Amino acid sequence: MYFFRRVNDMQEAKDYVVIAVIALAAVLAGGLMLSAVSPAQKFSGVLVASGNASGGALASGAQSIVPWAVQPDKRLISVSGSATDTYQPDNAVVSLGVDTLDKSASASQQQNADLSSKVRGALKAVGVPDEDIKTTSYSLNEEFQWNDLAKKSESTGFRAVNIIEVKLTDLSLTGKVIDAAAASGANRVNGITFSLSREREAQARSELLAQAAADAKDKAAKIASGFGVGIASLYTASENYSYYPVYSAMNFAKDSAAGGIAAPSTPITPGDVRVTVDISAQFELQ
Repeated sequence: MYFFRRVNDMQEAKDYVVIAVIALAAVLAGGLMLSAVSPAQKFSGVLVASGNASGGALASGAQSIVPWAVQPDKRLISVSGSATDTYQPDNAVVSLGVDTLDKSASASQQQNADLSSKVRGALKAVGVPDEDIKTTSYSLNEEFQWNDLAKKSESTGFRAVNIIEVKLTDLSLTGKVIDAAAASGANRVNGITFSLSREREAQARSELLAQAAADAKDKAAKIASGFGVGIASLYTASENYSYYPVYSAMNFAKDSAAGGIAAPSTPITPGDVRVTVDISAQFELQ
């Protein structure tokens, strides 16, 4: 009995020794990790600046020091630069539609096909190339109307809708396209989108990138000078680009039974397209 108890006591003592060794190893490892962090890594930072210098310590536009542990040897200043301008569009997309309704699906479909062919012919007659006239959607659905007397929904016919997209590089044709389409059977004009061609957009972006970069560098130099230091070189930079085409929603439609749209010549004046480039940059301080 005494022998078994002695063995158990010895086993418990061994367990305590193992636990103590593991705890000591963990403490030593933590000490090594802490000693590997230099004072520069603990207290290095980046000067972040934006907006103006007015307001309290925590107001918008105030400067602050934020930890920077990735590059402890660098003294950096972070700024943003921006440039915005408007440009005259040189592309337009007109969205037209042919909407037909008939008691039978085949009749509605055939009527729509005939009118759509006339619309395409009229568009080509005013100077739109065939490859710039595309069908973007087509639908054929049965429509129903509630009958209060019969207490049920009854079919009113089948509606076919063909949406045609017309791309224009000559904006002077915009009004003529709408007039020609309406006269030949189109009874929907969903809207017009004005935009920049790829070449014009690339040129605008290049111009604004240079302006935004100069704006960021000028801000960095002025802020650094205010603290009695100068900027040495660019460290990092990133760009954000935004460009939104101008959409003009016309939204007029007329039932095909009325014979299409009877309207005078349509004057179209495109609005300017706004392009913005923002740059975020970091500069090393001298």
